[in-house]
Amino acid sequence: MRILGPIDLAGRFEWYELTIQAGGVLASEPHETGTQEHLSVLSGSMTVRAGNEEKKLRHGETARYGADVAHAIGNPGKTAATALLVVVHPG
Repeated sequence: MRILGPIDLAGRFEWYELTIQAGGVLASEPHETGTQEHLSVLSGSMTVRAGNEEKKLRHGETARYGADVAHAIGNPGKTAATALLVVVHPG
């Protein structure tokens, strides 16, 4: 995970370049109530699980989901996958 946004916006708006190796998972505990994440896949495929919902994303697709529940981003593919991840905290 590489931080792309300025540090002074951390805790409000955060954006990252995310690379997950084949079979890898980035699991996160719930963020504060109202937090949203936006994941746009740049290469490969990824799965996003937020609470009881799961979505599979391919190159060029975006998922928007609540991040105030346990959530995870995984790479079910056989090669590394990359994405842009934007985290929007409640104002």
